Amino acid sequence: MTEDWKQLPIIASFFRADPDGHMDEASRQLLEAMDRIRFDTGEDIVRAGDPAEDGMYIILDGRVKVLDLNGRLINEMEAGEVIGEMALIKDSTRAATVRADGPVDCAHISKGLFEQIAEKNKSVYGALLDLLYTKTTRIVRERERNRSELEIAARIQTGYLPKDFSPFQDMSHIRTTARMRPARGVGGDFYDMFKIDDHRLGFVVADVSGKGIPAALFMVLSKAYIKNYMRLDMPLDQMAVQVNNQLCENNEEELFVTCFICVLDTESGELTYVNAGHNRPAVSRKGGAFQFLECPADVPFGIMEGMTYRLQKDRLEQGDRIYLYTDGVTEAFNEDEQMFSDKRLLEALNRKTGLEDDPEAFVSYLYQEVEDFTGNALQSDDITMLYLTR
Repeated sequence: MTEDWKQLPIIASFFRADPDGHMDEASRQLLEAMDRIRFDTGEDIVRAGDPAEDGMYIILDGRVKVLDLNGRLINEMEAGEVIGEMALIKDSTRAATVRADGPVDCAHISKGLFEQIAEKNKSVYGALLDLLYTKTTRIVRERERNRSELEIAARIQTGYLPKDFSPFQDMSHIRTTARMRPARGVGGDFYDMFKIDDHRLGFVVADVSGKGIPAALFMVLSKAYIKNYMRLDMPLDQMAVQVNNQLCENNEEELFVTCFICVLDTESGELTYVNAGHNRPAVSRKGGAFQFLECPADVPFGIMEGMTYRLQKDRLEQGDRIYLYTDGVTEAFNEDEQMFSDKRLLEALNRKTGLEDDPEAFVSYLYQEVEDFTGNALQSDDITMLYLTR
């Protein structure tokens, strides 16, 4: 074996080579027949509906997206995984499109070449099936272990989010709730709500860049910094400077978080807030129509140290309502790749349902509106809502 790529650990693992690179003869013949192919970003490796004569690919480097016949994302694959293995042993057409998500290197063997080799050495068939069985069972075990770890991480993460809002009902004219639905098992969105003192309520909605465990870890840090600094009772603009500087420190993953952070004085009705690059909330005055709050946005936390933030003020009187959310609501896509949008959100908020004074029922209704719009499309982003009425 003269080609360097045939010495890669991925190849050694797939063909079950020993530490010296030795493998059984049938596997060696199969490997020797393979060539290396590079695919550019966005290039289709296989295309749904096409004949499968091009055979099998082993991903050596890079990531790919798997799309169904309608072009919807159904899976992602990475180095070490196999594309189209069954095409070598049965006549078929491709059931899905596999598209390079960046430059991708693959080891490849066509169906015709495989059949030529197998005709001369029948054990090649058995070697292929044995290799694929071993690889598949290993992937299943790894995915089950990862799924278990993600489930534990998800339970830990959601455990940080308040779910009992009854402690806030004893504050003057407050009814409230919040929910977060992650797009994956572990999300990057979060909300928080807590008493600063007997008459001041702090509440937050935020959206961490990225997905999965890195975003979830950054979420836990962000939530802790925000709550701890707010409870020091410093002005929100100063709190925002401190939180941003903390999150910028040693941020090697270059994650950031958009936040809308509020303090409501339930006695005076004064609402103070900081908008760190987040979606504008919708506010209803005295039971009137919801409108987006006019509030300029500053830089999200975690991008650059030393940023300043504006302390902004408004009022929430009795009969007023405020709705905070993340862009997973307005940027939810349906099967026609249309977004739910700001316009549809306002229409849903202003539809006369009779639920506006019942936070739990109203938020359930809004989630259902998004679900009805998206239909069978996969949820592409975390969806978080916080609703408060006086």
